[in-house]
Order: sequence, then structure tokens, then C-alpha cells
Amino acid sequence: MVNVRGELREVKAVRSDQRGPSKPALTLVFKSGRPLRVDASDELAVRRGDRELR
Repeated sequence: MVNVRGELREVKAVRSDQRGPSKPALTLVFKSGRPLRVDASDELAVRRGDRELR
């Protein structure tokens, strides 16, 4: 689970999304809704079950 704009969304897949040599990114694919592209250096709050991971 990832908190996106105040809403917990369940992640179905994570894909590498390189846009040039200096722009490493990830695309988060959710069980519902549109995918979200994030910079690889961004910090995300991730929840697995009842535990929060970083």
C-alpha cells in the first residue's frame, strides 16, 4: 500500500522507467486507477499489512 494524495492505494506492480541517463524513475501500477511515475530518489511511505516501511 502506498499513500497517494491522502489515499492508500494497493500496488500491483513496480516498473523501472528511465527517461534519460539523469532521470531514473519508477512507475507504480495500482490495482485500480492510473499508474503513477515517481523519481527514483523520492521518499515514499509504504505500508505492508499493518507495518509501515520506508
